[in-house]
Amino acid sequence: MPYRHDELDADLAAILAEVGISITWNGTDFPAIVADPQVQLDLQSGGFLPVSWPKTRQTVVIQGETYAIKGITDRPSSPLLILHVARS
Repeated sequence: MPYRHDELDADLAAILAEVGISITWNGTDFPAIVADPQVQLDLQSGGFLPVSWPKTRQTVVIQGETYAIKGITDRPSSPLLILHVARS
C-alpha cells in the first residue's frame, strides 16, 4: 500500500509538469506554480529541500524578471513552500 506522501508527490509532480514553470533561485532552477497576485502574493512555489530554503531579501528570477522574497510561508502539513515576492 503506498504512503500518502508518495501519492501527494506524484500528484504534485503531475500538476507541475502540466502548469508549472521554472524559476531560478541561487543559481538553480526549480519547478513552480505562479499564482495571480493577491495582496502582496505573487508566487507560490514547491520543490525546495528543507536544507536549502530561500530566505527573505534573497531574489528569484521568474521568466526573466527578478523578484525579491518578502516573506515565506511554510506549513508543516503542506508539501508546498509559499514565497511572497515583489518585483525588484
